[in-house]
Parts: sequence; C-alpha cells; structure tokens
Amino acid sequence: MAKLIKEKVNQAISLMQELDIDMWLTYVRETIENNDPAMHFVAGTNIVWQAAFIITKSGKTFAITGKGDHGNIERLEVYDEVIPYTESIKKDLLNVIKEIDPNKIAINYSLDNVSADGLSHGMYLRLKKFLANTKYIDRLISADELYSKLRGRKTLEELRRIQKAVNLTVDLFNQLTKDVKVGFTEKDVSDYMHQKMEDLNLEASWDYEYDPGVNCGAESLGGHMPPGDTKLKIGDVLHLDFGVKYQGYSSDLQRIWYVLEEGEAKPPEEVQKAFEVVQLGIQRAAKAIKPGVICYEIDQIARDTLKEYGYEEYEHALGHQVGIWAHDGGSILGPRWERYGDRPYQKIEENQVYTLEFGIKTSKGYVSQEENIVVTKDGCKFLTEPQKEIWLIK
Repeated sequence: MAKLIKEKVNQAISLMQELDIDMWLTYVRETIENNDPAMHFVAGTNIVWQAAFIITKSGKTFAITGKGDHGNIERLEVYDEVIPYTESIKKDLLNVIKEIDPNKIAINYSLDNVSADGLSHGMYLRLKKFLANTKYIDRLISADELYSKLRGRKTLEELRRIQKAVNLTVDLFNQLTKDVKVGFTEKDVSDYMHQKMEDLNLEASWDYEYDPGVNCGAESLGGHMPPGDTKLKIGDVLHLDFGVKYQGYSSDLQRIWYVLEEGEAKPPEEVQKAFEVVQLGIQRAAKAIKPGVICYEIDQIARDTLKEYGYEEYEHALGHQVGIWAHDGGSILGPRWERYGDRPYQKIEENQVYTLEFGIKTSKGYVSQEENIVVTKDGCKFLTEPQKEIWLIK
C-alpha cells in the first residue's frame, strides 16, 4: 500500500504543476465513520483525531495528525514532515499554510463528482473558522479537477490490479458456464458466485448483496437489488452483472447465457439480433475512444446505433470509470442530462479505465454486455476478450 500511495502522491504533485495549484489539503477526522475517498491515496489508513494531509506544487509534503495517529503515517515514508499534535491542529495547520503561502488551496468538495466531495460540511466550516482572519480564506478552491485526474489516470500498479480483477471475473464466469442448470434461482446463481469469491478471498466490487446482479428471463425485475427466487427455465436469457476486487481494485463486467428450448440449436432471432446490436454499439463506441474526445460523444454513438436498428435508448450512461470501486467517479461516458452535471462534458484521458455497457429488453430476458477498457495514447484496449457469442445452456 505504501508503494501505491507514493506513486499517487508523486502523481498529485505533477498534476498540481500541470493545473497550477499551490496546495492540496485533505482535512479529515474519524474516517472510519466518515471517510474522505482521497484517503485511499494520501494515507491508506483510518484517522481518529483531526488530520491534515498537505501536498504542494513544489513537491514538499506534510501530514499533521493527532499523537497516536502519527505512527501509521510515519511508517508510510511518504511525507517529508509528519507533525503530531495534542490539544489542537489549528496552530500547526496555520504554520504550514503560512510557510507554503499558497495562492490556491484545493479542498475536497464537488457539485457533481461524489468521489471528490469528501470534505464534510462541518469540517469545511471548521477550516473556514481557522482561516477567518487570514488572507487564505479567499484562496480556497475545489480540488475536483485535480482529484478527478489523480483518480482517473491509473498508474501501472493500479492497471495491474484492475487487469487481475478482470481476469479473475472472467474465470468465474467460465466456471459458472460449466455448472449452471435449469432450475437454478437467481439466488442460487448469486450464492454460487459468492462461494467462488470466498474460495479466492475476493471482495465484491460493489454491495455484496447484489454483486452479482442476476436476472433470469423476462420476469426478473433487474436493477440494483438482491437476486430473488425467480428460476431459470427453458427459453430464458440469464444475465449477470458481476465484479470482484483484487488488492483494492475492481472489475465490472456483464455476460449473458441462453437456455435452449427443445429442438433449438441456437438462440431465437429476437435474442440474437439484440445481442448483435449491443455488440455493434460497444465496438463502434470503442473505436471512437481516444484522449481528448468529449465523453458525451462516445455515449451518443451507442444511442445512435440503437436508433438505427429501431430500439429504445437505455436510461443510463454508456460507461463509468472503474478503479477502487466499480463506479469510480470522475468523467463519465454519458448523455448531457442534469443528473450527471458536468461529467459528460469532460475530455477522455490516457490511462483512464471505463466500462462500455448497455442492453436491450427482449421477451426472453435482458440482453446486455459490459466491457472494461483502458484508454491508450491513440485509442483504447479491451481488458479482456469481449463476449462474441451468446453462451448456451442445454
């Protein structure tokens, strides 16, 4: 973990130089109860007393923590100065700020990006109170752009962990293909995948209760909810939305199966056509991805593909970033809807990892696909071979 934090702190310094931000301040307390997502990258551990993690454009770094918390931070060997306090953080915090004398102090709040919105309102008010009689009160800015780039631009180590999580997810899909049978309930499928995760000591990429999300046939409710008692029967599409965490980093993939009816050798035309259109939309979107492209333009490609073949549009974004969690914040390959704020208007960057996902409802069930891609210098790369045919259950 210390190695990864060092990578991200050094990356933050480079980004601050790029964005001309003098100081980034992560101000927290009792993080086991109210954690700031930035703590993954600046500390990697929980803090009890108030603490300030300070990174500067010049490259100098400070951690001000309560005595008792400081030992964990010293062991990281990341910060130039670890300053323990007893009665109050105020004096040490103001001294460091005065030493840096920043024109811009980035703090963790955001209107649209939940992963960059870790500073609680109470801590914001406390910080303003500390700075009330100083010139720095008017130099506070949002760290949204800085943090979004830091979290989005994956390091080689982060990409290694995500790739491993993807590989393990595919392995578990393949095991399910061998063992799944007609009569399995959605919960049976979920329990099967959970047991496989437990055998490998893997965590869920999102809420364990509905990772995986399982849908058997057209009667299944779907959405972000636990698998139910609906049974897989002949003529059904089985759909899974599944991801695992490996060393703190996630995957997020969707795959489908079809249960052949008697006399069938392949899925019915309705299901096959839907699958091919979904594949086409994802491949077209992937072909257009490269650094500098505006996110909503990629989403529109998939929507236009659906319209071209007479299908209704999906009611979500085409893709979100993947990292610490399956939904990793930052820019999103989504439509220009109010609910997404400015996230679809941002530009795609190299080493970001996104999903490409959408589906079509059929009379046999939900036909969907979700892939994970990493943005390269001049395009993107799939992190695993996309599903190219519907997997059959006899």
